[in-house]
Amino acid sequence: EDGSARRGEREGEREGERRRTKQTEGSSLALSKEPSRERFYSMAKKKRTKEKKKRSEITKVVTREESERQRREGKKALEVLPGTAWLRIANQLDPYDRIAFGLTCKTFLVAVRAANPKKEKALRTDLRNKTLSKRIPCFSFGWYYWVYLSFKVAKGAPTAKRYDCCDHLYDADLMRVAAFQGSLEVIKWLRSQGVSLDIGKRGCQAQAAAGGHIEVLKWLRNKGCMLDEWSCEYSALEGQLHVLQWLRSQTPPCPWSKTTCAFAASEGHLDVLKWLRSQSPPCPWDGMTCSRAAYGGHLHVLQWVRSQNPPCPWDPIDTHGRAVHGGRVEVLKWLRSQDLPGDCDGDTCYIAARDGQLHVLEWARSLNPPLPWGAVTCRMAARDGHLHILQWARSQD
Repeated sequence: EDGSARRGEREGEREGERRRTKQTEGSSLALSKEPSRERFYSMAKKKRTKEKKKRSEITKVVTREESERQRREGKKALEVLPGTAWLRIANQLDPYDRIAFGLTCKTFLVAVRAANPKKEKALRTDLRNKTLSKRIPCFSFGWYYWVYLSFKVAKGAPTAKRYDCCDHLYDADLMRVAAFQGSLEVIKWLRSQGVSLDIGKRGCQAQAAAGGHIEVLKWLRNKGCMLDEWSCEYSALEGQLHVLQWLRSQTPPCPWSKTTCAFAASEGHLDVLKWLRSQSPPCPWDGMTCSRAAYGGHLHVLQWVRSQNPPCPWDPIDTHGRAVHGGRVEVLKWLRSQDLPGDCDGDTCYIAARDGQLHVLEWARSLNPPLPWGAVTCRMAARDGHLHILQWARSQD
């Protein structure tokens, strides 16, 4: 009887344990069906960590393979030519080609850096309009394809002016350069990749006009891009008279503005300026035309616009200040012969000191009588870090 009682107790305990286990499993199942917010975030975090680790492993493999490839190609390059020969080749590279050359193999990278004293700038590619105008690029379709797929490329256009080197491009940058270069094939390909023709207020039309590419302008117009004031202004800026004439021959004519004359004057394109003013009615101008000519040091342009009947309007003080700012002594000499207001002389020394124009300051103080200066001259030189001007100013009697 005692044995039967004990067996009954054990059976009862096992039955109770089974019930408790079942209840626990049911509770766990309920929790799994309705996970808490903390558990959800925990699971998501683990998933992201796992994916990040996987990407890191893939990157390491790619990096190792790329490093090995560069090592092999670098060794092969040294077998073909000695290192000094590659150094001479790197020294002759166009600045636009340094990155592509340097990323081919480690030998080429070392050669590029060694060939350029300013090593921090050796692998920078300046794609600003000012640089493109001085040295027109000849980028191939393959270059655009390589850059688009190999580097950081952000969508759209920059929201503000960029003053320093960036570690990424905007896809609008590639479209802008392609339009300036006149590469219609590249423009079409970029558009097929989802890059918009709308690259900001200075659109593709302005870039194509600046580069002198009428066929690209025709294609852009057929795609709905409006020919606007920027088109005329940029063609005048780059001296593209044939583009400007074509733009104004359209029906209706492409609009222009006072800035069109100012842009032509800023780069010394007197032939463009004469044509603009010979039209009926002439392209309007204002004091900005004189100021920009003075800043650029284009004395022949300034003399011509002021000799017209009536003369191009100007602000003598602003024109004089722009000439000082640009370091244009010959323009300043001519301006002094034009009976400018006395206020101009009072600003010359401090503007020259502020803008680091030592030769202008030396000229101003060599006149008889010297142009006035004071404590503000030294203060401006010190504020903007022009130590050489400060030292010279303090060395004078």
